[in-house]
Amino acid sequence: MDLRHLRYFLAVAEELHYGRAAARLRIAQPPLSQQIQRLERELGLQLFERDRRHVRLTRAGEVLQVEARRTLAQADRLLDVAEDVRTGGSGRVRLGFVGSSLYGQLPALLRAVQQQAPRITLSAVELESGPQLAGLLEDRLDLGVLRPPAATPSLAIQVIEEEELVVALPKEHAVPVGRPVALADLAEEPFVLFTREHGEGFWQVVVQACGQAGFSPNIVFNAEHVHTMVGLVASGMGVSLVPQAVRRLNLTGVRYERLAGPVPRLPLALAWDPRRSFPALERVLEIFTAQARRTASAAQPSPSD
Repeated sequence: MDLRHLRYFLAVAEELHYGRAAARLRIAQPPLSQQIQRLERELGLQLFERDRRHVRLTRAGEVLQVEARRTLAQADRLLDVAEDVRTGGSGRVRLGFVGSSLYGQLPALLRAVQQQAPRITLSAVELESGPQLAGLLEDRLDLGVLRPPAATPSLAIQVIEEEELVVALPKEHAVPVGRPVALADLAEEPFVLFTREHGEGFWQVVVQACGQAGFSPNIVFNAEHVHTMVGLVASGMGVSLVPQAVRRLNLTGVRYERLAGPVPRLPLALAWDPRRSFPALERVLEIFTAQARRTASAAQPSPSD
């Protein structure tokens, strides 16, 4: 079986439209239709139901879609490994990152890879921590930049930063501007927070901090991305705790205040499966770790401060 036919099949399966699939593959539509028909004959299966207006996967097509993705991912990985062996340092690393890291460490980490290992390609996708963990365990990601949960079986976790949380409030909230907020004073407030599924580590830190302040947060809105959380706060839907770097997300209608007393910290970590390590990944880990160390050192106050 020609892997090209599987790629054609996946394009149609994902687009459910021959014209869009052909444009994506940069081929004409008639040859694409012919190749799909040839694949169906070779397999002895009907993969699509077609009429003039719609294209749908059959049950057989749905099963093949899962296996085709796995097969092509393995084939792509083989090509990447071969390229890495041939060139001694080039390759592709599939990177997941939490959106909040864009306001802190991540840009410097990405620039460091571009400068120090320009032959390594980072295929980066924004995903919250829960989907990243699943992607790492299922070999859809090589490296994650995430908020680590309490337990991560079979994955290596390396914390590169612990960031203080701040309170995100609607701009006209009664809390005084510029005065540190006691977490206990938010006990009666509606909270906007990550779903536990998408950000268990974040969720755990916030819920534990509220518990230590003597209350359980009244979570009225769940979000899957930090910018969604801040947007809901700006809309007056509640308050939230966010990493301090998120203050750079300067949305109209929201303000940020420091917390009083012991301030909860949210770790940012690198995560990977050591059983699937390869040279390009190891090089990126080395660069990320060194850059994070430099950033942390630069952030330390000098003795004269």
